[in-house]
Amino acid sequence: MRWWPWFMVLFGVAQCLATPQYFGWGVAFVALGTVSAWVMPWRFVVVEEGIGLWFSFGKRRFLPKSEVVVRAGLGSPVAFRGENRRFGYPLTDGLVERKRRALTEVLTFLGFRLV
Repeated sequence: MRWWPWFMVLFGVAQCLATPQYFGWGVAFVALGTVSAWVMPWRFVVVEEGIGLWFSFGKRRFLPKSEVVVRAGLGSPVAFRGENRRFGYPLTDGLVERKRRALTEVLTFLGFRLV
């Protein structure tokens, strides 16, 4: 599990309790940590039926292969649910992407639509 959303939330709570004059900064850290934990998956799995995503606060989501469009460019591949969506889920293995090429080859082999 990714540790940084939890750290941001705990730091924000500690900031709110320890120094009331920086209450706004504490709320900002709590909000950013919570939003990033809900939006960015920390783990994913690619199977023949689709892509499974795990999020930091226990949320899970499955994207069926028939509805997924993967945009693979110079950065990490991003899975979109439908072609005209603006919001997607990054498929990354950490801060330093070591296996981006292998992931795009697996997605191509399994028949995912790559853009």
